[in-house]
Amino acid sequence: MPRAKIYGWVAVIISALLGIIFVYYAFIHYDMYSSLHFSSIDSGAYWAVVTPIAIVTLFILTTGFWVGYTILTIKVAPPMPEIVEKKDNSKFKAFLLCLVTAALAAWFVYGLLHHYYLAIAIPAACITLVILGMVFWVGIAIITTRSTLKKDK
Repeated sequence: MPRAKIYGWVAVIISALLGIIFVYYAFIHYDMYSSLHFSSIDSGAYWAVVTPIAIVTLFILTTGFWVGYTILTIKVAPPMPEIVEKKDNSKFKAFLLCLVTAALAAWFVYGLLHHYYLAIAIPAACITLVILGMVFWVGIAIITTRSTLKKDK
């Protein structure tokens, strides 16, 4: 087996295992219902962990709100006559995007201020699983790519 395919398999296996381990310890093994907040953690340590996750999460939510707001407020040329017959739901969808991202941001900030576990665990899970998913995808791409080199080299 070529070395690149071995690296691909290693990436796939490690990213899958890390994803499973993360989900298990963050959501299954941890008893979320007995302790829904970080009362035992020092305030400085709490904010040291929370700040990077908060910055990334609020940046993503702000970007989603900005996209919705831009769609709502942009002035566009009238569509061609054959397209006018179709119903345009883009303004409604943009409004929903703004509403949902604003609600999620408010819930997230409320959870941070009250030290709720899920306010940190859900964004951390999203970020972690997206990164592990990208590593998994790259590993699959490496495994399934055909080599153009001759067999004797």
